[in-house]
Amino acid sequence: MLDRIPQSLQKPLGLTLGWAFLVFSILAIPLSVVTLQRWFQIPWWAALIGVFLVTLIPYAGRFAYLGLALIGAWYVIDAGFSFSGAVGRFID
Repeated sequence: MLDRIPQSLQKPLGLTLGWAFLVFSILAIPLSVVTLQRWFQIPWWAALIGVFLVTLIPYAGRFAYLGLALIGAWYVIDAGFSFSGAVGRFID
């Protein structure tokens, strides 16, 4: 697949994709926590424990973790990049 991309664009494209993957990997835990907080109206520490438990499931947990992170990213973007706005209103 990389043979179709011009040689001069391969390195910048690879670096861009690599950095994007790194940033998303770092933000995956907070984004998953946002999703669980929004869905179940639970405090952040309980959502963090829930994310940890989801990651213990061998294969389905990895897909669930990715899905939670993508949905959390949607909520954060929809709230104007505000984590507290993405979670919504609830009593902590």
